[in-house]
Parts: sequence; structure tokens; C-alpha cells
Amino acid sequence: MRIKHLLLLAESNLQTSLIESQLSTISHVKVMICSPQEAVFRSHTVNIDLVFIDYDYLVQLESLGLLPDFDLLGWPLMVHNVPNCQVDNELLRWKFLKGILLRSAAVTHISKSVEYIFKGGLWLPRGYLEKLISNYRHSNVVMECEYDELTSRERQVLELLAYGNSNQQIASQLFLSESTVKSHIYRLYKKLDVHSRYDAIKMVRMNGGLAD
Repeated sequence: MRIKHLLLLAESNLQTSLIESQLSTISHVKVMICSPQEAVFRSHTVNIDLVFIDYDYLVQLESLGLLPDFDLLGWPLMVHNVPNCQVDNELLRWKFLKGILLRSAAVTHISKSVEYIFKGGLWLPRGYLEKLISNYRHSNVVMECEYDELTSRERQVLELLAYGNSNQQIASQLFLSESTVKSHIYRLYKKLDVHSRYDAIKMVRMNGGLAD
């Protein structure tokens, strides 16, 4: 069986050590503890099968603008210590979200849930699973309607954006001036109701690409 690489994105403290101990009991799993900066720096040299992160730490990193984009990095994500009170829709924006552990979960569920995910499953509380399905159905309908409003040229530009091309690269590939590309991007932002390249790319990726 192939060794699975689990990234524990956390600060070095007692809680992290306790979680590492739980995760280390799983056979064929190698646990690596990293800071966000170190993780991103090593992203091209390390294959990550799952990122494990505390909810409060995730919120803190996001408020500081230090949270890695797990989707763009292609890293499956599991968030633990999530409040029980209500579904946090912000967590469901991650395309590669694989698991959520609530604060009320037993400690033994840490290793149990990770093992389940590595076998191909999703470990999500019922409320999150229901919300995820609802969001998926709605987003597909909305994306189809908004996509229909784009011109063929705007669709080409959006497709190239989704592949990470710069404005200059898009202009070169479509034989357009860079200012014309910027105009197309501005118009498609308005039609898709997004405000940045990041949001446009995420919308496309969350919906599995662009339809023909």
C-alpha cells in the first residue's frame, strides 16, 4: 500500500502534539507538521494527500491573509474542531473539502475519519452534507444561466483565465491587444457577478469547468 502524506497545518504546541500522536497511529500514513508559509514553499516538492487543520487556526490565518488556497494547490482538506452551532458556509467553498470534525466529536474520530477519507470517503456531518448537495445543485443552475450570457470571446477569455494565463498571455493566444483583453475581463466579471480573477477562476473550478 502506498504511503499517504498528511500535512498537519498547525503551530507547534501541546494540542498539535496530541493530534500528531493520534494521526501517527494510522498505518501507511506519514505526518508532516508545517506552518502555512513553509507548506506553500514546499508545495512543488511534496505530494500532499490530505491537509488537516484546526478550525480556529484556519479562521485566524484567513483574517491575516495567510491561508493557502488549497484548491489551487490541489490539496484535499479536512477541518477539525468545527463549532457545532450551525453550518459554516465558508468551509463549503473549498472544492477539495473531504472532512469536517465537530468540536463534540470524540478524540478517536480523528484517526477513524482520516482512515475513512484515505479509503475514498467523505467525512461530513449530516448538515454539511445536505448543504453541500443543495449548493451544488443551485450553483450549477446559476453558472449555466450566467455562462449563457457571455459572448464566445468572453468564454474564451474566461477559459484561459481558469488555466492561469496572464492578460498578456491571453492577448497573445487570442491575437488581441492587452487593453481589449482587460475590457473582456471587466465585462465577464460583471456578468458573472464576481470581483476578481481569483473569484472567476474559483467559480469555474467549483462548477467543473465551462460547458460547451
